Amino acid sequence: MFNPLTILAMLAIQAGTVSAAASNDMPLLMRNVTVSGSHVVFSLAGDLWRVEQTGGVAERLTDGPAEDDFPVFSPDGQSIAFSRRGADDWDVYVIGATGGEPRRLTYHPELDIARGWSPDGLNVLFMSHRDEEAVFRLYSMAVDGVFPEPLPLPRAWSGSYAPDGERIAYVPIALPLDLMTVDWRHYRGGTTSRIWIAELEDGGLQELPRQDSNDSHPMWVDSTVYFLSDRSGASNLYSYNPETQLVEQLTEYETYGIESASAAGGVIAFVQDGHLGIFDRSTRSVQAVSVQVDPDRSELEPRTVNGARWIQSSSLTGSADMLAFSVRGEVVTFDPNTGTSVNLTQTPGAAERFAVISPDGQWIAYITDEPGDYELHVRPVSGDGPLRSFEIETRPSFYRELTWSPDSKHLAFTDKRLALWVLDVETGGARRVTTSSYSYQDRYYPSWSPDGAFLTYSRYESNRLRAVYLYEVESGRQGQVSGGRVHAEHPVFDKSGRYLFFVASNTAALGEFGWSVLSGELFRPLVARRLQIVLLRGDGQIPFFAVTGERNPAASAGGPTPPPPARPAARPGQEGQPVPRTMITPQGIQRRVVPLPAPVKDYAALAAGERGELYALVREWPESQEPGARAPLTLYRYELTNPRELTKLVENVREFRASEDGTTILYRDDDGWALVPGNEPAASDAGRLDLASIEVEVDPAAEWQQIYRESWQLMQDYFYDPDYHGQNLRELQRHYAAYLPSITRRSDLNRLLGKALGHISVSHLAVRGGDIPPSAGDRGRIGLIGADYTIEDGRYKMTRIFPSGHYNWGNPLFRSPLDEPGFYVQDGEYLLAIDGEQITADRNLYSYFEGTALRPVELTVGRSIDGSDARTFTVVPIPGENTLRRVNWAERNRRVVEEESQGVLGYVWVPGYGSRAIELVLQQLLESSDKRGLVIDQRFAGGGITSDYLIEMLRRMPLYYYTFRHGDDLGVPVNPMPPAKVLLTNDVNASAAETFALMFRLGNVGRIIGTRTRGAGIGPYVYIPPLIDGGRISIPNRAAYDPAGSWGIENIGVEPHLEVEWYPIDWLEGRDPQLQAAINAALQEVVDNPPYEVVKPDYPVHQ
Repeated sequence: MFNPLTILAMLAIQAGTVSAAASNDMPLLMRNVTVSGSHVVFSLAGDLWRVEQTGGVAERLTDGPAEDDFPVFSPDGQSIAFSRRGADDWDVYVIGATGGEPRRLTYHPELDIARGWSPDGLNVLFMSHRDEEAVFRLYSMAVDGVFPEPLPLPRAWSGSYAPDGERIAYVPIALPLDLMTVDWRHYRGGTTSRIWIAELEDGGLQELPRQDSNDSHPMWVDSTVYFLSDRSGASNLYSYNPETQLVEQLTEYETYGIESASAAGGVIAFVQDGHLGIFDRSTRSVQAVSVQVDPDRSELEPRTVNGARWIQSSSLTGSADMLAFSVRGEVVTFDPNTGTSVNLTQTPGAAERFAVISPDGQWIAYITDEPGDYELHVRPVSGDGPLRSFEIETRPSFYRELTWSPDSKHLAFTDKRLALWVLDVETGGARRVTTSSYSYQDRYYPSWSPDGAFLTYSRYESNRLRAVYLYEVESGRQGQVSGGRVHAEHPVFDKSGRYLFFVASNTAALGEFGWSVLSGELFRPLVARRLQIVLLRGDGQIPFFAVTGERNPAASAGGPTPPPPARPAARPGQEGQPVPRTMITPQGIQRRVVPLPAPVKDYAALAAGERGELYALVREWPESQEPGARAPLTLYRYELTNPRELTKLVENVREFRASEDGTTILYRDDDGWALVPGNEPAASDAGRLDLASIEVEVDPAAEWQQIYRESWQLMQDYFYDPDYHGQNLRELQRHYAAYLPSITRRSDLNRLLGKALGHISVSHLAVRGGDIPPSAGDRGRIGLIGADYTIEDGRYKMTRIFPSGHYNWGNPLFRSPLDEPGFYVQDGEYLLAIDGEQITADRNLYSYFEGTALRPVELTVGRSIDGSDARTFTVVPIPGENTLRRVNWAERNRRVVEEESQGVLGYVWVPGYGSRAIELVLQQLLESSDKRGLVIDQRFAGGGITSDYLIEMLRRMPLYYYTFRHGDDLGVPVNPMPPAKVLLTNDVNASAAETFALMFRLGNVGRIIGTRTRGAGIGPYVYIPPLIDGGRISIPNRAAYDPAGSWGIENIGVEPHLEVEWYPIDWLEGRDPQLQAAINAALQEVVDNPPYEVVKPDYPVHQ
C-alpha cells in the first residue's frame, strides 16, 4: 500500500509557489499544437499561446473566459483557425498569427472543431456532428464564406489534404478523447482509429496498414503522410508512403507518448509528456523547445464561500439544540437558535466527511483523509480539548454510515469492503461486527437500541435478500430476526426498548441493483413494502389486533416498562428521565415478527420518533409515470396508537434526520433546510434555517492537492482489479504530480487526472465537475428548425424539410418545427425572415437564430424569392436537430426494409438504451410481432440500461394457446417474437448496447451484422465518494465477462457474425451495405425458420 500524501509532500504547490513564468523544466498541460515556418502555437489553460520554434517566452494570443483550443495554422502561416467553446458548444474562429480580435466562422449549437485548411488556404476544414447523432463528419468552409459544405465521406474525425487537394488522409472513426477529460491508453476495441486515404471525386480508398492500433493526426506533407500511432505501445510518430505503402517509425517514446502533432515545411511539432518538441524531417532528429508561460491564475486566489450549497451531510444532537454539517470538506456546527456557526476543522487541504454530533452534544465524529489515509476522528464540540484519532485497520478503507449510540459511548460505521464496525470511543477498540459477500452491500442501515446495548442492521444473504440482525455490544452475540425469506431492511428500535421496526418486501429484490437493469427498472414502481414490528421480549404483547388492525387497548403502545431497572440518562439536562433498558429474548424471536396494519407503500427509510412512533420516508410512485422517472419522497409519521394510518408531514423531501429524543426533524428539500417538530404536518415555510453564517475559507491550491491525492486513493480502493491492469499507481502518481505546480484552473485538474488515470486503460473512467467557473456566455443557444439549405440569389432555400415521421413518440427533439399542422413547410421554399428581420445570405444563416432555442419566433417563408407569396407563422426552434436527422435516417431504413422484404420483415430502431428509448423499442417490437423476422438496428446507440428483459422478450415463443368463440387464437406467453432476428451493430455501440449485443450472441437470439462494438464493458457500481468541491471521479468497479472465460466486451468489443464496413464509395452511391446485408440475412433466416407449427385439436364431442 502506498501513501499518496508522501508523494505530494515532495512538491510545493501552495498558491504562492506557482512561478510567474512556468518554465519547460516542469511539464505543462498542453493539449493541441500547430506549427508554421517559424512559430509553434499550442493550447494551454484555455488560451492559445505562440512561441518561436527555438523556444522562449510564449505570447498569449487569446484571452478571456472562453475556452480556446484546437489551433491550426493556415498554409501561409498568417492565420490560425481554432475552436472556442461558449454557450453553443464549440465553434470555429479565425485569428491572425500574431493575435488580434478573433472572427467567428461557424454558428451552430453542435460542436465544430477546427482540423485544418485546404492547400490553397481559402477554406477551413472542421469536424462536426451537426448532421446525425453520433456521426462526426468533416466540413469545408471558405474563410470569407457564410455556409459550410460537407466532404463526401460518411464519417470522419480529422483529416489532412494531399498537396493537390484531390485526396485526403483522414480518420473515419475514433474515440472522442480530445473532447474528453480522460485518456484510454492501450485501447483495442472496435473504435480504434485508423487512417484512410480517400479520393474525394470518386470515393476510391487506400487503407494504411495496421493491426488494431490507434492511428491518428494524419499530416500530409509532400508525398508522405505522417501520423501518430500506438502500434508499438506508447504513441509515436510514423510516416507512410502512399506509393510504396511502407510504414516507418520515427520516434521511440516508451511510456509517455506523443499526444498531439502538426507539420509544416521541414518540421513536425508535437506535445510529449507536457513538453514541446520539434522533429526535423531532413535530419530525423528531435529538438526540445523550452517554453515559459504566464497563465492567468485568478482561480487560485483564496476566497470565502457560503457553505450552504456545499453541504454534504448533516446530523443533530439528541434534543436538536445543535446541528453539525460536513461542508466542503470541513466540519461545521450550527446553532439553530442563534443562527451562528463554527468551523471546527479549518483544513482546506483535507476532506472531512460524515460529521455526526453525539446525542449528548459533547462530541463530533467524522472521517478524514488528513493523514493521507482515511481515519476516524472525534473532537469536542466546544473546540476545547484534544482531538482523538482512531486508526481502524492497518490498511484503512473508506468509511461511512457513522452512527452514535444513544449513550455517546460507541460508534457504528461501515467500510467499502462490505464490513460493519463498532468502535468503543473510550478505549479506542474497533470490532468488525459482520461482513457481506454481496457487492451491493453498500449500506447496513445501523441503528441503536435506546440504551446503546444493542445494534441492529440489515445484511444481504447468499440468496440476495436482505435480513435484519441484532448485535449485543457487550457479548458480541448476534442473531437474525427476519428469517431470510423476505427482503428486510431499515431496522430501528422503538424508544421504549420493547419493539423493533423494519421494512419487509416479497418483491423488492426484483428491483434492486447497483446499476440500471431493465427488468429491475420495469419492476421498481411495482415493489410493495410493509412495515413490520418485532416483539423483543418473549412476554410482549402486540399493541393491535392482528386480524383487524385495530388498536389493542390492553397492550401498551410503547409506554414505559417497569422491569427491568432503567439505565441512567446519558443526555445532560435529562438526568431525571430514565432510559429504558432493552431486554431481548432471542428464543422464538422470528415468530414474534408481525406485519403492522399500516398502508403498503414503497418505504425508503425509517427513523424512530418518540415512544410508539416512527418516521417513514416513502417513495410516492404516481399511477402512471414517464419511463425512468424517479418517485418523489414524502415523510410520514406512524403511531402505534393509530396503527392503520400514516400522517403526512412533509412532501418532496430529499433527506431527513430525526433527533435522538424523537421530537424533531431536520430535513432538506429543493428550497433548503428546515428544523420542525415531528408531531404535526409542517408548513412549507416552517422552521426554515438561514445558513448564511456558514462560511468556508477555500484555498484552491490546497484543495487541488487534496483532490489529486484522494483521486489516487479512490482508484486504489475502488477499482475492480486489485492489480490495476498491471500499472504501478505509485509511479504514475509521482510522475503526474510534477504537472501540479503549473495547473491554474480547476477544469485542468480534471484533465490532468483523466490523463494520468487513463494509463490504467479502462472504459467508463470519468473525472468531471467540481468548483469550475461557468462557461462564457453569449447571446444564448442557437435554435434550429430541421432543414437542409442551399444559397440561391442571396437567399437561403430549404432543399429538404425533415418531418417528424414514424417515430413521433413524445420526445420533443423527435418533432420537426416545420412539420406541424396548419403550416406544413414544403421542400424548395425560401426562409425569408425571422421575427421581422430579413434573412439574407450575406451572413451565416444560423447567426440569425442566436438565442432562439425553445423560444417562440415568427418565421416568414415562401416559394418565391421575392416574398410575393410569403406567409408568416410562429414556431419553436429546437436546441439541436441531429436527433431529428437520426429519426429520419431510421425512417428511411424502415421503409427500405419494408419494401425490400415485401412486408415480411419488421425494422426495429434502437436509438439508445435510456428509459425513453427502450419504451420506443418495446413499441416497435409489439408493432412488428406479426412479422416473420426482425432487423434490429442499434447502430449509433450508446449506453444506458442493461436490457435483460429485451433479450427475454426476443426469445419468447408461445408454449400453449387459447381459443375463443370469436376472434383469433392467443398464444401464451403472449406477445411472442418472430423467429428470425438479425442485429446490426457498429463501433459507436458501447456499454449497455454492447451487453445487449453480447447477450444476443450468447443467447443465440440471432445473427449479428456490421462492425465490432466499442469495447466498454467495465463500469461504475454503487457508491463512490464525491470530491471535496463536488467534483466526481467515476471509478470502474464492475466488469462484465463471458462465463466461458473471456472478458467478452472490455477493450475488445462484440464481434459480428458477418463484418460489413461502410466505405466512402457506398456513401457516394447512396448505399447502406450493412442494412442490405442484414435484410438478406434476415430473409434467409425466415426461410430457415418456418413459422411455429401449431396443431389445434378438434372440438371435443361428449355423447
